[in-house]
Amino acid sequence: MKTKFLLIGMTLSIFAFTSCTKESDTPAQQASVTSNDVAANQDMDDVIDDVSLIADDQYEAKEGSATGRTIGDYYSIKPECALVSDLGSTAEIRKLTITFGTATSACLFRGHSLKGKIILTRTTGTAFPKYMTVTFDGFYVNDRKLEGTSTWKREMLSDGVIIHPKTTFTMTNMKLTTTAGVYIRNGERIREMTAGFSTHTSPTDDVHSTYGTFTTTHPNGSVFTSLIEAATPLVHKTACSLQQNPAPYPVSGTLKLSKNSHYATINYGTGECDHMAMLSIDGGTATVIHLGN
Repeated sequence: MKTKFLLIGMTLSIFAFTSCTKESDTPAQQASVTSNDVAANQDMDDVIDDVSLIADDQYEAKEGSATGRTIGDYYSIKPECALVSDLGSTAEIRKLTITFGTATSACLFRGHSLKGKIILTRTTGTAFPKYMTVTFDGFYVNDRKLEGTSTWKREMLSDGVIIHPKTTFTMTNMKLTTTAGVYIRNGERIREMTAGFSTHTSPTDDVHSTYGTFTTTHPNGSVFTSLIEAATPLVHKTACSLQQNPAPYPVSGTLKLSKNSHYATINYGTGECDHMAMLSIDGGTATVIHLGN
């Protein structure tokens, strides 16, 4: 079975925090965006991307589509340690739970340790758009707990010759609890599969472009807005995630992370599978940063 990754997401949002009694910004809110802020934002992106890829994989494996439905030897990226169970599907609604690991062991995926459950509830049939909600039950990625709800709208686009999926992910109070505190995201992200949908026996040719606007509230109350323009989308190559040393990061595209009047621009490169990006703070000289833990 083969996975077609359409993002839920990927991605990421922020809950706006205000105070009716506040007379001036706190020092944390006034400060420039830092490399640590960028790293925290990327960390939450990675967590939500893991969920998105597996959830979309199971959508394609179980449901497919009337045009471009996967048949035969579909390649699934779901790790063998993840168990899929039906929670009471009907003719109109399919409800599945994916359980990762056990009480004593985690499930390895793209170099990350996953534990707990993801619950998928989606519409069935051949008519588009289709909708799915994703919720969580005691779900952890590398001991970071993810909670909240993501709603997916899946469409099929065509230029008259090539058909490909487009998925809009709306995130509502996606909460990631870490040792540093709680991060909360809201917003919308759009993901299009720009290559690889017509094949299903190997994921190595899959390419996705994502764009949209979302916000993230950090533990200190600072609110960051992430903007990915449709003209410079973040491009992911599935082949990068399948390397011995997985590099599940964008290979190109630009993300602008802003807070009040300050901003950081992250340029992810020109197409190579690596762990590097270029970071510029408030329009200053760009420097190399290393992605991942």
